[in-house]
Amino acid sequence: MENNILGGLVIFVVVVTCLLLLDDISSPQELNVVHKKSEVEQVNVQTDLAIVNLNE
Repeated sequence: MENNILGGLVIFVVVVTCLLLLDDISSPQELNVVHKKSEVEQVNVQTDLAIVNLNE
């Protein structure tokens, strides 16, 4: 009895695996892959402040 349950479980797993593989093979391949490339430019910003002296 124990061997029958174990054998049935193994057969069930094998059948489900085969059905999943057939589904993957038969489905059309979607090639809508979009690669987005982003570039990050790191700039060392120096704050050059203009100093204006007003002589009144």
